[in-house]
Amino acid sequence: MTRTDETDPHERRLPLRGWTLALAAIGAWLLLLANSADAQEVQVPEFVLAQVVGTGASREAAPSPAPVDPTVALVAMEMRQRFEDQIVAGVSRPSVELEVHFDFDSDALHEAATPDIEAAASVLVDHFPGTRFRVAGYTDAAGSAEYNLDLSERRARAVYQELVEIHGVPAERLESRGFGEDEAEGATAAQRRRVELQILRDGGGRAEAR
Repeated sequence: MTRTDETDPHERRLPLRGWTLALAAIGAWLLLLANSADAQEVQVPEFVLAQVVGTGASREAAPSPAPVDPTVALVAMEMRQRFEDQIVAGVSRPSVELEVHFDFDSDALHEAATPDIEAAASVLVDHFPGTRFRVAGYTDAAGSAEYNLDLSERRARAVYQELVEIHGVPAERLESRGFGEDEAEGATAAQRRRVELQILRDGGGRAEAR
């Protein structure tokens, strides 16, 4: 039994017609390229390349956006709200404590600190683009005042470097400073080994979010 091909002959000619149009367009552009005084400025249009290469390849060339961590997004929203509430209330130095705590006598960041640091970077860049911030470090009561001041400065610097070098916060938007022993009443030693993010107001006392 002979198998018959029931495909419409017009359908078989559609791909050939598309290629013919694409090649004709390229030929026209090549002719223009050969006769143009500004030949180097002439480019083949993207729609022609898409016809030849395929629209699927064009879509694959576009990078997909990085996924947003919902935990980071929630922390950033809460952080921004706390700053805005303090600004509205007229607090002289609005601040937010980061969930960045340290082991005894250490300035090494824990992996658990990543969401808060990433959220802080988002708040600085996306919501307070014209405001300068300070990363303030603190220690517990163990050790001498001189040693604790140095340790608190190293802790603040560790967070500062993470914000600038890993998360792309402009260095001119930040400063880091250690304050030594945290004298907060009722805080445990572990709670005192911490870092705050503080807004540094400009000369007019302004700090605005967007």
